[in-house]
Amino acid sequence: MKSSHAIVGFLTIATLLSGCASYRASSLGYLAPEATQSDSPKGVSVACKAFNHQDCKKYLDRDVLSKGYQPVQIAIHNNTNKSYLINANGIGLPLAKSEEVAEKVHTSTVGRVVGYGVGSLFIWPLIIPAIVDGIKSSEANEHLDKDFASKEVKEEIIYPKTSVNALLFVPKDEYNNTFTITLIDLETKLPEQVQVTAVRG
Repeated sequence: MKSSHAIVGFLTIATLLSGCASYRASSLGYLAPEATQSDSPKGVSVACKAFNHQDCKKYLDRDVLSKGYQPVQIAIHNNTNKSYLINANGIGLPLAKSEEVAEKVHTSTVGRVVGYGVGSLFIWPLIIPAIVDGIKSSEANEHLDKDFASKEVKEEIIYPKTSVNALLFVPKDEYNNTFTITLIDLETKLPEQVQVTAVRG
């Protein structure tokens, strides 16, 4: 009888642990320059894609859209012999910081632990998944923060024959699918404006 209780307890714990919090997101996919219309300096091509719910799940592992943010992927291909500078200030849309967006889609570590903890008052083996899930939830949030930050557009140089692939996080109520991207020619220090229209994923 005791062995059957032990088996049930083990299976219960195993089942609960399989549902522990996690973060599994793919790297940003390739955007072909012809995927969107753009007006750019000669030799510079731009692709732009507004994420749908499936894209959010695949590349961010969270439904960012339902939290009020429109993720937009931009890919800039520099096929010239010039170097250009891009940064968040050169994007003609209001942007939210990656940490702000990440905070909205964090797994509630306290909530999950408390949920298990209450159950463990009646079924003691539940204390094990409570501890494990608390740790996993915290780790998932940390991975999420780092991944969102790594994908977010930042100040960087687009060297000749290279590309930049990044995400914009735009508050949904301020999103416009047509906007400008300003690149700075590092040789002349002059701005080059690119008007793009994001396609819907």
